[in-house]
Amino acid sequence: MRAAIECDRVGFAYTKRPILHEISLRIQAGEMVGLLGPNGAGKTTMLRIIAGMLRPEAGHVRVLGQAPGWRTLFHTALLPERGHLPGWLTVGEWFTHARRLYPDWSEESERRLVADLALRLDRPIARLSRGEVTRVGLVTCLARRAEVVLLDEPFTGIDPLGREIIASAMVRECGELGRTVLMATHDVRELEPLFDRVLFLKDGSIAADETADAIRARGLSVASRYREVFSP
Repeated sequence: MRAAIECDRVGFAYTKRPILHEISLRIQAGEMVGLLGPNGAGKTTMLRIIAGMLRPEAGHVRVLGQAPGWRTLFHTALLPERGHLPGWLTVGEWFTHARRLYPDWSEESERRLVADLALRLDRPIARLSRGEVTRVGLVTCLARRAEVVLLDEPFTGIDPLGREIIASAMVRECGELGRTVLMATHDVRELEPLFDRVLFLKDGSIAADETADAIRARGLSVASRYREVFSP
């Protein structure tokens, strides 16, 4: 099986402060992987490097066999933790713009997701709550047919019921289509049924790389394994 994402000894520092240390990983096409760790562990930096928004200072990254850049953007959908959507547009106007912007946009998926996430198309983006902005970002990400999906804290500002709905939408839009998903989060409990595999990122290094089935075979949940890895 071909690798969708490969990182070989990736390192990154910000103003001389080390953020990532020799990160090596290989994610197979079609895997749904959790990148788990507390705030400040380096998850967002890792996703930005894979998306091509940052360049690693050491090591190499490949997305679908290519170095991240404008070519891989056609095949990669990113939900940033803090998105900057155009506040002067309504939700519906933004989706109209997105249909033109992304050649892989699916209007059928857009309609399903808008209904699932109970979005009002006439609402100005500037007036949305943080959770509503996250929902608009999720539609923007999941309505595309990108082979690789990168999600940074997809439950930001989302209530418990909304989290269940979003998890179901992720399975439908990603799992059933066989897309590769790397999801950075510290909200483990609601998302752990989705994971094929989990990477625990601690202080900028991979502390553990395990399949969800292997964790459960030991009588643990992913959430309890998370507590083991990150307990002081």
